[in-house]
Amino acid sequence: MNNRWILIGTTVFLFSCHQQPVPESQPRPVKLTEVTALDVLEKSFSGVVSPDQFSDLAFQMAGPLISLNVTEGQQVRKGEVIAEINPQDFQWDYEAKRASFLTAEAQLQRAQNLLTKQAISKQEYETTEAAFINAKAAFEYAENQLAQTKLRAPFDGFIQKKYVENYQKVQAGEGIVCLINPKKLQVQFTMPETNVIYFSYPYQIYIEFDTYKGKIFKAKVKEYVEASPDGSGVPVFLQIEDPEFDLNRYKVAVGFSCRVILHVENTNFQKEAVLVPLSAIVASEENEETFVFVYNQRTGKVELRPVQITELIGKEQVVVTDNLKPGEQVVSAGATRLTDREQVKVLTD
Repeated sequence: MNNRWILIGTTVFLFSCHQQPVPESQPRPVKLTEVTALDVLEKSFSGVVSPDQFSDLAFQMAGPLISLNVTEGQQVRKGEVIAEINPQDFQWDYEAKRASFLTAEAQLQRAQNLLTKQAISKQEYETTEAAFINAKAAFEYAENQLAQTKLRAPFDGFIQKKYVENYQKVQAGEGIVCLINPKKLQVQFTMPETNVIYFSYPYQIYIEFDTYKGKIFKAKVKEYVEASPDGSGVPVFLQIEDPEFDLNRYKVAVGFSCRVILHVENTNFQKEAVLVPLSAIVASEENEETFVFVYNQRTGKVELRPVQITELIGKEQVVVTDNLKPGEQVVSAGATRLTDREQVKVLTD
């Protein structure tokens, strides 16, 4: 067989290998990829713990800060005051509305007594009652506004970030701090777009934290984005649903690293089917035969092996149904310039 190969892909390229063989002392550099089974497929990704419940706390009104005494990383309890804006104007409005409310309340009580004695008309009573309702609403609004000058923690947590400094004027809705609930956590990781297809098959997903090696927790996919927002992959968010996972026992916090293990059971493929990178497939220039170069770890050489391709998975992987076993390593970069039984140098980057 002549040493001429075609790289299988979106664009077909022809390569002629009439150059002199590389001396044994200078093996060709290649990159390897492990062949994976398709009936039972396991993929691993790097993940990180992130908060499942967090809140950017803000005031409902504008004003100058007079108190911001929390620091980043500080633990706070539900109801604890995080920050306060100058309450003076709201205090005056509250006092004025309270006085009006008390006056309207007294007038309503007198009107009720007079109505009982038929000393006033029903219309006069209803007018007094309406004035009381308006005064009460205005008072309750002023009371609420005064209470809102103090920013309180809506749940137990810790301050992840401060957005402002004390004594500066803040606007309504402007973020003051980010509060995180350390007891409500999730795991997020980035999955290559070509791997999203695995979610269409029966699967299980597990998490192994770097601080607790060997301990696997069952999880479920909470949500994921159908497309890659910035081209780096698809963000996936997981929720741990293992009854053995207890934060009192396993001290996991936001920012901890972990390994996400995806176990896919695919009954659509025969047991011999394996998944191979598209870049590993080469073809004869003279016929339609396709091949891969299998790496022999013992000898450091590659073996040219014919394979049968059945379908394309995503844009970068193909299904092979014969001559390859899960766990074997094939050349996925540098295959087009190789010859059978050639010595190679494996690149790890």
